[in-house]
Amino acid sequence: MPPNRDFRSPTGRLNAEDSSVAEGKSAIEEDIESLFRKEAPRLARYFRARLRDGDDPGDFVQESFVRLVGSLAQRAMPTPGAYLQRIARNLLYDRGKRAEVRLASFHVPIGEGCEPAVSPDQHHGIEAEDVMRAYRRALAELPDRTREVFLLHRVEELAYREIGEKLGISIPTVQYHVARALAHIDAALERE
Repeated sequence: MPPNRDFRSPTGRLNAEDSSVAEGKSAIEEDIESLFRKEAPRLARYFRARLRDGDDPGDFVQESFVRLVGSLAQRAMPTPGAYLQRIARNLLYDRGKRAEVRLASFHVPIGEGCEPAVSPDQHHGIEAEDVMRAYRRALAELPDRTREVFLLHRVEELAYREIGEKLGISIPTVQYHVARALAHIDAALERE
């Protein structure tokens, strides 16, 4: 990666029109791939040292890069490596907080007159339908190749290597498409 490249276009935003295209990839895509090759192994070691046996460090590495790509799409970032480390720490913190919240739902006070509240099922069903509608719409908005790679990974549950072999693309390219799809879907669900 060039030393002074700061992951931004002349407009200060990630924009395919503003970035130069070399060999079919934009400069931003090349920078992200380069950053991934450099930082992913270090992040995997970081997560492996801090996660329980049942958790996959690869999932956390991927989520870190998804969040980084989403942030790069919104603003320029002169030191994406440092920002990536911050994202990794926040992911672990959020994971711990979610566990607390999840366990809090099992707490039932003991005493007379204490009946556990049960939320209405209809409300959850309607919310789930809204989320699925937004998800399908976001999926339809993706470029064909990105959607194809994402569906192969998430629906057919193929490994990155299998997808790469099937489509004739490299594993970092598969990872890029999955991260791009996740960032787009996440942004679409945030808007809902």
